[in-house]
Amino acid sequence: MELIILTGLSGSGKSTGLKTLEDLGFFTMDNIPFRFAGVILKDLKNSTKGNGVKRIALGLDIRTIINENDFNTFFNEIDNLNIDYKIIFLEASTQSILNRYNLTRRKHPLTKETLLQSIEDEIFLMEDIKDKANLIIDTSFLSAKELSRKIELAVASFSKNILLNIHLQSFGFKHGVPIDADMIFDVRTLPNPYYLEELREKTGLNDEVYDYVMSFETSRILYDKILDLITFLIPGYIKDEKRHLTIGIGCSGGKHRSVSFVRKLEKDLKNISEVNIFSIHRENERGNW
Repeated sequence: MELIILTGLSGSGKSTGLKTLEDLGFFTMDNIPFRFAGVILKDLKNSTKGNGVKRIALGLDIRTIINENDFNTFFNEIDNLNIDYKIIFLEASTQSILNRYNLTRRKHPLTKETLLQSIEDEIFLMEDIKDKANLIIDTSFLSAKELSRKIELAVASFSKNILLNIHLQSFGFKHGVPIDADMIFDVRTLPNPYYLEELREKTGLNDEVYDYVMSFETSRILYDKILDLITFLIPGYIKDEKRHLTIGIGCSGGKHRSVSFVRKLEKDLKNISEVNIFSIHRENERGNW
C-alpha cells in the first residue's frame, strides 16, 4: 500500500493537492478523525491482498489535529500496520494566506478575534506534523498548476530510488526572492534581452532568447561555474540525507536570463543517477488562489 498524507496550513492549497493526487489514481480521504483513520487504513490494507485500493491519499488539516490530544498515536498505528507513508506539508507566507482569505472571503477554521491571529496560531499548532514531513512545499508564489506539477514529481520520486530532489526555480528579483530557496544565484550582470524589442515579450523558453543569452562568453563562464558548484555539492547533500534542494536563479524580471539558465541546468543535471530534477518558472505563471 502506498500512503501519502497531505497536510499544511489552511489556505496553502490542500484542496488542489488532493485533487492532483486523485487524478494520479489515489483513493482520497479528507479530515478523517485519527481514531477512525487507523481502522479505515487497516481495512483498506487488507483489501489490497485482492484487487483493492493500493494508493491512498489522506488529507489532514488543523480541524483534525486540534481535536486530538496526541496524533502520534495515529502514526504509531500505521507504523504497526507496516504501511509505508510519506508526508507532504503545504505552507505559504502569512501575507499570501491573508490575501487568499481576503479574496475568497472564506472563514478560517480557527475562529479567533482576527484572521491574522488565526493564521499565527495555526502555524504554531502545526509545527509537530511539519517536523515529520518528507517534503515541505511553499505555495506563496505558485499557481495551482505549478503546485500540481510539484506534487506529481514528488509522488514519482517517492516511488523511485531517488535520494535527492532538486527543484530549480527561475524568478525576478523585483518580485521578491523565493523564501524556500536553499541557494540563490544572481544572473543580473548578464546582457538583458529585455532591451531588444524583438525579444522583450518572449521568455527563455523561446529559442531566440535562450540562444541570445547563452551566446555571450560571460554567460557561458557563469553558467559553468554554477553547474560545477551544484554538481560538487550534490554528493554532500545526499550524504547528509537531505532529500530536497531548492535552487533559485534570479534576474531582474524573471523572464529571460534566469529562465534560460534554469532551462539549461535542468537538461544538464537530469542524467545524474539517484537525483530527480524539476523546474518552475515562477514569473511565467504567477498564480491566484
